[in-house]
Amino acid sequence: MILYHQPVLLKQVTDILKADHSKTYIDATLGHAGHTIELLKTGATVYGFDADPQYLEIATKRIKSLHLLKNFHPILTNFSKISDFIKQPVDGILFDLGLNNHQLISSSRGFSFNDNTSLDMRLDPSVDGLTAEYIINTYDFQQLTTIFSKYSQEKFSKDIASEIIKQRQHAPIKTAVRLAEIISKIYQQHQFKSPHHPATKVFLSLRIAVNQEFENLNQALNSTLNINKNCIVIIISFHSGEDRIVKQFIKQNHLHSLTPHPIRPTFEEIKHNPLARSAILRSFTT
Repeated sequence: MILYHQPVLLKQVTDILKADHSKTYIDATLGHAGHTIELLKTGATVYGFDADPQYLEIATKRIKSLHLLKNFHPILTNFSKISDFIKQPVDGILFDLGLNNHQLISSSRGFSFNDNTSLDMRLDPSVDGLTAEYIINTYDFQQLTTIFSKYSQEKFSKDIASEIIKQRQHAPIKTAVRLAEIISKIYQQHQFKSPHHPATKVFLSLRIAVNQEFENLNQALNSTLNINKNCIVIIISFHSGEDRIVKQFIKQNHLHSLTPHPIRPTFEEIKHNPLARSAILRSFTT
């Protein structure tokens, strides 16, 4: 039995979108389809995008099991390409930028600190491209430091980069578990105790770099301007860099914000779903 990822800020999303049978939506980051299922239950039509073929298949099967497949259209591609696929007017677009919990703990993907078989981190491993393993084993000190500090504000970026270069001279770093151990060693040397795993920020920065997440987000936001007028756009971000991109985009394009004060999860939601703790929801109309 699959334990499906719990959607973040579900009620807030559905309240803002006001879904009904006459409307069409894009779930640009489908995941396990938690948000999409609630929209489909109203009779709305949903185009679900995901760059991960494994999770697109899981979501489609889940929707089929609930007899909601009629108005659902799965599309395998990165959300940055939504304007290439959607030509008709849509009433709303949702971007939930959080990584699926099952991706975080899955083996052979490199996202998990305990993965002893991979250091990949591509959302779609079938597509050739940059991997975290390549970055860790080939980038120089300055490149590694820049990634760790720019994308996740890792306070020990320089020390971690130095240790990575030192360790890879003995043997290539090919697994997430070995990289996590190297980072944990630096935290121990500084006698710094983090409330989260010491490797959290470095792993986040690598995932962002591998999947070009900031570039894709910018491209996706710009594409919303070309879809149609009066479309509601919701973005749930989990990282200060992502939220900054969204906030600047709304301001620079003089868009009407539906959430002048960003929405955050309640204490109760965080208690039941700890992954929601850093979520920030912003929305606007095109």
